[in-house]
Order: sequence, then structure tokens, then C-alpha cells
Amino acid sequence: MIMHTTVTEGVALAMPVSSELIDALRATMPGTVLVDEPMSRHTTFGVGGPADLYLAPEDDAALARALSLLYQAQVPVRLLGNGSNVLVSDRGVRGAVIRLTPRFAEIHREGSSLIVGAGAKLAKVITFAAAEALSGLESTMGIPGTMGGALVMNAGTDIGSLGDLVESVSFYTLAGEPLERAGDQLGYSYRHSALQGGDLVVRSARLRLTPGERSAILAKMERLKEKRTSRQPTHCRTAGSTFKNLPDIAAGKLIDRAGCKGFRLGLAEVSTKHANFIIAHPGATASDIRNLALWMRQRVLEEHGLELEMEVELMGDWDGWTPELP
Repeated sequence: MIMHTTVTEGVALAMPVSSELIDALRATMPGTVLVDEPMSRHTTFGVGGPADLYLAPEDDAALARALSLLYQAQVPVRLLGNGSNVLVSDRGVRGAVIRLTPRFAEIHREGSSLIVGAGAKLAKVITFAAAEALSGLESTMGIPGTMGGALVMNAGTDIGSLGDLVESVSFYTLAGEPLERAGDQLGYSYRHSALQGGDLVVRSARLRLTPGERSAILAKMERLKEKRTSRQPTHCRTAGSTFKNLPDIAAGKLIDRAGCKGFRLGLAEVSTKHANFIIAHPGATASDIRNLALWMRQRVLEEHGLELEMEVELMGDWDGWTPELP
């Protein structure tokens, strides 16, 4: 029987994790198997309660085996890359979290294309492409996270998105069956793809790049890096942009004009450098961050009559969570 996971406000309703399943994973899945692993150790916000299971498969066979066992046990699966762009509930995650970094981080060239594993960090992919004098990935300069997450959300900036470069994506179904789809079959649009929904596990992608001058590529990368670091907070705990941009205006401008910069709820703060970033100060909770995001959205709605959509993804047990706004 195919498992359908019911999701409400980021919570997955599923069968509990049994000791038999844990034993089977440890006996037959090479890699890491942890129980009640704090997700605060694995997210850029540095918050989040424990995952029932935290798995880091050693290779493709181990990943397929883990997915098969979890599928048979009707345990939901969530994929985690670098832990950016995600807010994990203080209660944690019911089911299994699978992390592909760093074992699925290969990068190699075939002609003018790159084959990139889902666990490869975007920064390393961009650097590799530049060394090979291949252009196209510069638009993702400075975006945190891994290739897998970037492919799912169609990461990008105002000068381009990753989906523009995708030739094909290889992935697994939740039952552990390998599949591949061409890029034009994946419905790429602004911060969206057909890979969203949680029923596919991205394994790797083939990206179509353009041969260019290495010096020109490096110079463009440096310009974009300087632009981002001058406008965005660095060396602090954030998850990137909190809200998606609207078609005609950046979310950060709306939030700034609504007077949100520097506002705090608990130990979460709207960045004074870029209003679309939330900073988690030491001791902040996931509830602090979500409360602040909801307050920001409410302020923009009141001031501009426009409703923002979250770009940061909610993960874990948010069932029955109640906002506490000023």
C-alpha cells in the first residue's frame, strides 16, 4: 500500500517509530542512525527539538534501503541539507530526518554540464564551475544550503534561478525506487518546482552551463559576493530570506517600510541590515522565530494591504501551536 503522509502546518501524522525498525536500520543500513537527535545541531537557526530518527546513509544502496524500511513501516521522511531555509519546531520532528551531506556531495564535469550530488554545498559547486571556466551558477552566489534543497525550492536571486540550468534530476521515491526526470518536466517557476511536496528524495542533478572566461566568471562572483555581504547579515544565525518576494517588489522593502527593522520577540530579531532576515540570538526558540515572522507578515498586511508568503519552510511538530504576538 502506498503511504500518503498527511501534513498540517508542518506536522506529519504517521505510525510511531518502533524499536524493531531502529534495529533493522542499524543492522542493514550502513551509515549513521541516531534516536532523538536534537535538530538544533543541524539547522542554521540553531533551534529545533529532537527528531525521532536521524539518518545519514553511507551510499546509494544504504539510502534506498533506509527509504524502503521507512516506507514499509509507514514512517514519514523529511530530507535535510545544510539546515538552512528551515525552521524546526521546538517539539522536534515525528518520523525520520535523512541528511545526505556530505556523503552525496560529488561534483564532476561532463562536457559543458556538471553532475552534482544533492549533498553538495552550493558554494563548492559554484567554485568548482568557476575553476572549470563554466558560467551560469554565479546567480546563486552567497545562497546557503545544498544542491538538493536548492533544486527543490528553485533557489536563485534577482538575476537567475537554478531551475534555468537543470537538464535532469535523479531521485528516489519514498519506497526507494530510483527515477529520473528532465528539467522541463519539473515545473520550475519562482521558488517552486514539482519536487516539492515531500514524496521525492533528490539524489543528483545534471546542470547545463556555458563555457566562458575564468577571469570574467571569478570577477562576477566577487561582485555578487560583495553585493550580498554588504546588504545581508553575516556571522549570525539566520535561515536566509524569511519571505518570498512579490512580483513587483521585494519583501524586504515592504517589511522595512512597515517599520519592522530591529524589532524583537523573545530572542529573535528582525535584522537591522536586511529586513527580510530574522536573527536567532543565543537562547532563541523556534516559537520566538515563528511568532516574529507572523508579526512581520501582519505588519505588512496592515501597512500595505499585501500578504507575504513564507520562504523559510516549517518542519516538525507544530500541531496545536498557538501564536503569541505583541
